[in-house]
Amino acid sequence: MRNKAYSFINVLGLALGICACIIIFLITNYEFSFDKFHPDQDRIYRITGEAQAPSGEREFLNSPIPEVAAFQYNIPGFEAKAALHFYNGKVSIKNTDKKVTVFNNGNEIIVTEPQYFDIFKYTWLAGNHTSALSEPNKVVLTENKARKYFGDIPFSEMIGKTVVYDDSLQLSVTGIVKDWDQNTNFGYTAFMSIKNIQNGYLKQQIASDDWKSLSPHQSMAFVKLNKGVTASQVNAQFAVFIKKNVKLPAGAKLTMELQPLGDIHFAKEFHRGDDGDDFRKPYLPILYTLMGVALFILIIAAVNFINLSTAQSIQRAKEIGIRKVMGSSRRALVLQFLTETFLLTFFAVIIAVVFVRPVLSLFYSFIPEGVKFEPFTIPTMIFLVLITLITSILAGFYPARILSSYLPVLSLKGAAVQKGTGQWNLRKVLIVFQFAISLVFIIGAIVIGDQIRFMNNADKGFKLDAIITMNKWRDAGGKLKVLAQNVKQIPGVEKVILQGNAPMGFAHSDEIFLYKGKNEINLKVSSEIGDEDFIPFYQMKLIAGRNMVHNDSLRELVINETYSKALGFAKPGDAVGKLLYDGANKSFPIVGVVADFHENSFHQAIQPMVIENVPQREWSMAVKLASKGKQAGDVKEVISQIGAQWEKIYPDTPFDYSVLEESVKLLYGQEQNTAILINAAMLITIFISCMGLFGLIMFNAQLKTKEIGIRKVLGATVANIAAMLSREFIQLVIISILIASPIAWYFMNQWLQDFVYRIHFSLWIFIAAGISAIMIALATVSFQAIKAALANPIKSLRSE
Repeated sequence: MRNKAYSFINVLGLALGICACIIIFLITNYEFSFDKFHPDQDRIYRITGEAQAPSGEREFLNSPIPEVAAFQYNIPGFEAKAALHFYNGKVSIKNTDKKVTVFNNGNEIIVTEPQYFDIFKYTWLAGNHTSALSEPNKVVLTENKARKYFGDIPFSEMIGKTVVYDDSLQLSVTGIVKDWDQNTNFGYTAFMSIKNIQNGYLKQQIASDDWKSLSPHQSMAFVKLNKGVTASQVNAQFAVFIKKNVKLPAGAKLTMELQPLGDIHFAKEFHRGDDGDDFRKPYLPILYTLMGVALFILIIAAVNFINLSTAQSIQRAKEIGIRKVMGSSRRALVLQFLTETFLLTFFAVIIAVVFVRPVLSLFYSFIPEGVKFEPFTIPTMIFLVLITLITSILAGFYPARILSSYLPVLSLKGAAVQKGTGQWNLRKVLIVFQFAISLVFIIGAIVIGDQIRFMNNADKGFKLDAIITMNKWRDAGGKLKVLAQNVKQIPGVEKVILQGNAPMGFAHSDEIFLYKGKNEINLKVSSEIGDEDFIPFYQMKLIAGRNMVHNDSLRELVINETYSKALGFAKPGDAVGKLLYDGANKSFPIVGVVADFHENSFHQAIQPMVIENVPQREWSMAVKLASKGKQAGDVKEVISQIGAQWEKIYPDTPFDYSVLEESVKLLYGQEQNTAILINAAMLITIFISCMGLFGLIMFNAQLKTKEIGIRKVLGATVANIAAMLSREFIQLVIISILIASPIAWYFMNQWLQDFVYRIHFSLWIFIAAGISAIMIALATVSFQAIKAALANPIKSLRSE
């Protein structure tokens, strides 16, 4: 209470640092908690693999492929093994009054084997896990799903009830299991017997009940190892099995391995929408960066405390001398100062806890949906206690050691002031440390911001303005064509095309083509599906040949410039007229070459690509809106009319569309999140550093009160005195710039290496960061410096 300003700065600085640490703890604790609750989770693995073609093309596999499906019978060491296949269909339930209720489901339904329940344990409310899926036409439901379908009747009465999928597949309920209440990627709510695919409706999608029937990208295979068996032992057996049983083309490779259950949540290579496991994948480097940021922010807050505490030590020298004369030991003084620090930290933790929920609400769109702050849960309480103790020791130990070291005779004479030189040197080092970290974040924010602007504004090779897209997978009866014709008639719609996917985004198709030139070139290339309207719709640049023409009997190809080079042609025009062959040895003429355009994010180089007209693979519709001169309300009205047409054609499917420009920006979602993280860290570190700087200039001005008075009496101007007080701090900031610049350059250069197309460092980035830091420091110290310079010298010198 006697030092309100210093206490306020200390508590607020610590509160900011601790609040950031709590939020980062909540995020990281949430992400690392997924599927940690399963019994024997250290023995549960997903089988993954990688296939490499002779050309070097690599493909990640989620499950066994046909050539190696027999491993389940030939490799020992598995206590249980089960495959699963995703199924997405609507559900119909006939009620007692014979009314039918329809439910739409996402990827909550799987087709699997009885041993799935030996790998992943559930509490059974009705039925038996050994027999529930042993026969065809059976399904197991979770408690919440069963209640949704059948209401509040006893679980025993739900056994035998009928569930109809897609109006075609009638299954009998044979079990009810309790929903998991912890974080998991496997929150499935319905489990169909894999024997359902032996006949009937599912046989059209899955050929047999063997694992080899499961498409590598639509399924997963799990095993639970016997006790004492290690993953490395099984991986070695996989390699031997593949070598003995799989015939691969020359230069091709196939590897299979076990992926620990705990790694699945972060396995980014398997996240491919409909072609992957479709789990939300946090970016592991960002989580580690978050933890590093939390540590740095906490250290900066502690550095602030140390700076201000040691600065105050001169004022407390006589107090320490008196306490020692009255009998206090050094240990008792250390305990006193650590207790003071603990109290300040405790107040800071209370303030931080109050701020957590508002901050979570402010950043809700960047924080995983499941992250919640419940201060009275055991993990959170333990974290809060630990952060309080660690911060108290980190911030309080050195000041306590310094303050308790003063000799009583010298401190009562005021001689302890002479010991301030060493402490001032320490404070200089700490100021440099604080601003160096702040500058690293400033430079990082500038670089990341520039790279994101570069990616957003760079020429993608096609136009994406005012385009929206709608997808309808498995379009029955060509209804999408009817919808396209209807949408064309809407005023405000400029053009409509059918396509496979938008040119740039997450979803892509691949196809293998063979060129029979001087040397046969067999390549897997990206395939864009579109007709003769595709190239003009996106305003792509045709650099050789012509566009494809509408022809029901001849399939023509347009390739990109990269593919023409990969085929060995010096000029794009040389590729025109050549033939490419598919896997069935059917030939297709190349009629044109387009300038390269980006299909993927700037992390990846532009790959060989073909544009081809395959009507049966047109599952997307792109609409160009006539937005020029239109108001936002007009565009919304047009989209509303498109939605009305959609609902006429697809009454059972909600209207959903994507703005292409926004979809492309989603490719850089991780970078956007990184930018937000770095900017937030930059603001926090700068604010805490400036608070400390403000406290130190305030203390320095008080220490030099008489010197300032004498200088003013001798004719010094306000500008002279303000410059004298500010000069030393600005020099420290300049030293910080020199230290931070190479560190920031190294880390940001490493970050940029992940991009094939990227900005280049220039000197102005460091100059801009340095000028920003100097201006921030000047703004911080100038107010207090000018205030001290304007003080009346009579007040400071009247006792002399």
